[in-house]
Amino acid sequence: MDRDRDWVALHLAGGVGNRKKRELLEKAGGPGEIFRMTEAEVCRAVSCSADAAKSLLAAPENVADRVVQEAKRCGARILRWTDGDYPSLLKETYDPPLILFLRGEGSDLARPSVAIVGARRADRGAAAWTEEVAAVCARSGFAVVSGLAAGIDGAAHKGALAAGGRTVAVMGTGPDRIYPKEHEALAGQIEAHGALVTEFPPGTAPKAAHFPQRNRIIAGLAQAVVVIQASERSGATITARFALEANRDLFVLAGPPWDRRFAGNRRLAREGAAVVQDGEEIVLRMGGVPALIEDAPDPIVALQGGRRDLAALLLEGPRTVDQLCRDLPFSPQEVFSLLTTLELEGVIREQPGKVYTLVGAP
Repeated sequence: MDRDRDWVALHLAGGVGNRKKRELLEKAGGPGEIFRMTEAEVCRAVSCSADAAKSLLAAPENVADRVVQEAKRCGARILRWTDGDYPSLLKETYDPPLILFLRGEGSDLARPSVAIVGARRADRGAAAWTEEVAAVCARSGFAVVSGLAAGIDGAAHKGALAAGGRTVAVMGTGPDRIYPKEHEALAGQIEAHGALVTEFPPGTAPKAAHFPQRNRIIAGLAQAVVVIQASERSGATITARFALEANRDLFVLAGPPWDRRFAGNRRLAREGAAVVQDGEEIVLRMGGVPALIEDAPDPIVALQGGRRDLAALLLEGPRTVDQLCRDLPFSPQEVFSLLTTLELEGVIREQPGKVYTLVGAP
């Protein structure tokens, strides 16, 4: 097997977990050397059973070869444990994966970063607050890490992109499977201005068990985790646990005491998480210098063509989709495309009733 296939085969192999696989790497020198060991040698090296050693060494070459080829087809790089740009913070955690499948810019995994997580069914206020926090963090030099899910995750990525910053999405699927489907355009923006990363091989569909598993990577990549809105039992509170285990800073928005959607936040606060109110406070607590909003360029100035025409119309006041279709010289399909693009860029925001406004407009 070639080098990438060796690493993929070891990553996918059963029998023993990542910690014992790393022990074998240290003793054997590389994955290719591991597959040349006997079952008895594996047992002696990491104190495992004969059945475990047999399962480990039975990793089929054809499966690994297919994974390597599919990764290339979807534009994913295989980032190995021994590569110099494998994120050092993630290496410090209890159970980092041996390889990551990466689409986008690998250097973004090493940037100072903050993870922002929360409910998939977030209310509009929490989502808007998330976008503002992510924008402040991004303008202040931090990459924003989240999980590409609906709700808070999506808002965190959008806020970072709107501020012209970098963002990293940790996926619970293979690098070729965007979930949810409505985030395909957002994923494209993230790949262009950050990174999509996953430990799951190409072709891996979304499964419930994958998302708690990927949360340890979200926590592992960042210096701090911010929980925006989390119920008592939620993926966000799982990420918070991983953050504490990895000795990361943990911040929460307290939320109103009568809102059960913040029950997880309040419990984390009682257990010692720092309560924060805005992005500036988060940046200061992380040792950064908050960037002033006035320092950010006017987003309309850089727009061209139909994007500029639509934004200029919203500068006069909020508009419904029907009003925009009536007042702009474009087809309804073109208007919808412009709205999607401008919303991803953080220039506009959809309000209740399919009304669109400029971000920052009174």
